[in-house]
Amino acid sequence: MITAVHIEDEPRNIELLQSLLATHCQQVIEMKGFAKNVQDAFMLIEKVKPQLVFLDIELNRGNAFELLEKINAANKIDFEIIFITAFNEYAIKAFRLNAIDYLLKPISVTELKEAVNRAVAKIKNGEKTTDNINAILKQLNEQNTAKKIAISVAEGLQFVKIDEVIKLEAKGSYTVFHLLNNKKIICTKSIGDMEEILPQTIFVRVHNAWIVNVQMLKKYVKGRNGYLEMEDDSVVPVSVRKKGTVLDLM
Repeated sequence: MITAVHIEDEPRNIELLQSLLATHCQQVIEMKGFAKNVQDAFMLIEKVKPQLVFLDIELNRGNAFELLEKINAANKIDFEIIFITAFNEYAIKAFRLNAIDYLLKPISVTELKEAVNRAVAKIKNGEKTTDNINAILKQLNEQNTAKKIAISVAEGLQFVKIDEVIKLEAKGSYTVFHLLNNKKIICTKSIGDMEEILPQTIFVRVHNAWIVNVQMLKKYVKGRNGYLEMEDDSVVPVSVRKKGTVLDLM
């Protein structure tokens, strides 16, 4: 039996993978624990020392790559990993390039069984993928440093660095991008479309009409009419139903 842990912040997804493994991989995988954020995951892996980690990319506080960098800094990555993601184009390109297994949500039973079989074979053969993981971390860090987003405008596409974007504001079926130095760009997509497209570890919907860049947050004022203060000293309201999301963020 191969010992495994699952790092995931959604209880439903934890239950689903547990059910799928129990049904289709019961003879080879023994699940030894779960964790929902980077710190708890680090402690769980240190304690259990699993042979295989099912690792969701986007976590409640942080992401998979922050966890792996933390583990690398403390010791080394000496377990197999099967990444799980809803969609992350940069990560998927890196996985394919470095021959690392990943599963797309919703998880396919066939793909799960194939990924588990490959991981088990590597573990039994004593193969190590540390170099592959290090290559992924290096590649993603390089991409994130200069990452830009493409904004649909009336004339076509306009490319903007992520660290220049402060917030997004809904204006009917359009979206206004508020940038540094009081610059604005009118995007022809709705704020709902942008919420789906933008990386969710960086851009968070805090109100029906607002998305903020978490790197630009300066202050959160709690209360029924809570709001965020951004790096440009502007204020963004936080809706009651998004209060929990903002508190988790903080």
